[in-house]
Amino acid sequence: MKSLSLNLRVAAGAIAVTAFLLATSAHAQSVIFTTQMDIGARGAEVTALQSYLATQTSFYPEGLVTGYYGSLTAAAVARFQTNYGLPAVGRVGPLTLAKLNAVVSGNVGGGADTSAPVIFGTSAATASAGATIHFGTNEMATGKVFYSAIPIILSESAGIGFGPLVTGTSAMTDANFRVSHDVMLSGLAPNTTYFYVIHATDARGNVSISWPATFRTAP
Repeated sequence: MKSLSLNLRVAAGAIAVTAFLLATSAHAQSVIFTTQMDIGARGAEVTALQSYLATQTSFYPEGLVTGYYGSLTAAAVARFQTNYGLPAVGRVGPLTLAKLNAVVSGNVGGGADTSAPVIFGTSAATASAGATIHFGTNEMATGKVFYSAIPIILSESAGIGFGPLVTGTSAMTDANFRVSHDVMLSGLAPNTTYFYVIHATDARGNVSISWPATFRTAP
């Protein structure tokens, strides 16, 4: 009876995978993963994740599509991460989200998005020991603000998912995908000029970075 149950679940997984691929092909677009996932997660994005992983037997030989993120899914994600040079942590965080979207887009023939998000509307609201950096992006993206009391040095780094390197700074990150961003900086010195740059990453790992700007904290 246990063997029959497992076979039925595998068959259901295969049907779900086929439906997943047919649906994305029919609409000439790919699934976009937007949610970070870990053991215990449930829902449509977990189903889509399992559906993709099940098409790659080297990642997910069990091929079960259940909508529940359990230990088998975590192991499959770890294999995916190892294959693409990511830390094999078995959870879907921002880097894995970006890589999944890039890979899935290429696999279903929709063409990978290679356009970095556009950063606009930057402003800084300051207090004596902190600041809130506000900015918008023209697509859903995560945001990171690098800041320093000394001028920021930028250097180029090639490849999708790797923007210009920012050295000699601290950083605050908003890992949520959104188009309107507010990143709070704390622990700043009063009456001090700070340099900062904004680093935005879309769901497919395309990165853009703003030109260095400044703000001054209140006395």
